[in-house]
Amino acid sequence: MNEKTIDRQHQLVLAVADEMARMEQNLLRMPDDTIGHKQLVRSLQRMKTHLMTAGYEMVDMLGKPYMDGMKVLAHFQYDEALPEGQMLVTAVNRPQVNYEGEMIQVADITVSQNI
Repeated sequence: MNEKTIDRQHQLVLAVADEMARMEQNLLRMPDDTIGHKQLVRSLQRMKTHLMTAGYEMVDMLGKPYMDGMKVLAHFQYDEALPEGQMLVTAVNRPQVNYEGEMIQVADITVSQNI
């Protein structure tokens, strides 16, 4: 298989992963007691499990510390509410997706920082 065929092979999974990342961010903004919230969270988890059984992994970055040198496309914004010196991934515009341990999509993230 050539590289173009491999890219086409992953196209649908990458589109689904992008939508799943948007859904995850929307759920985080939603109060936990919203009707249907728990069901949607479980549905997202099942979708991730299905992707994993097919060899795909969506790397969880949302809410995690940002480290210099990460292989991502990062957009930085100042947030004085964070403790001084902290850098935190506050949005995943596009998730990092790995296939069989190899990165096939670089994450596009927003990093809030107080530096």
